Amino acid sequence: MKSNIEKVYSKLPKTELATQKVELGVADDIAKMQSTLQKSMSDADDKLKEFKDAKAQFEKAKTEALKVKKSSDKIRNLITKSLVKANSLGDKTDKAANDLGVKSSDIKGYNKMIELISDLTNMAADIRDFDFDLGR
Repeated sequence: MKSNIEKVYSKLPKTELATQKVELGVADDIAKMQSTLQKSMSDADDKLKEFKDAKAQFEKAKTEALKVKKSSDKIRNLITKSLVKANSLGDKTDKAANDLGVKSSDIKGYNKMIELISDLTNMAADIRDFDFDLGR
């Protein structure tokens, strides 16, 4: 004689266990996929934070670069005034040396002044032409 449990088991459809196994397998896959998607979202969130930080740093550097560029006009004007005075002194020195029948280069400090004028002229051009390349 069959026990009550055996009678219940015998009345259950045989395919029900297979269906439950399929459902459990899909549920496991869904759980794994959720975990994978959560990890991807965390990675994406981290990358977005990096982008925001980098953009903030870039904006700060850009603001500073624009300040420096704006202040360069003042420096260029001072350089121009210095070069005008130095060239005028060089012309005056050349005239005086010519009047005395000596070479300007024989006058103490003249060659160094000419060298400094040349260097400062080049630096002024570098300042004028400096490209900050601010992403424009």
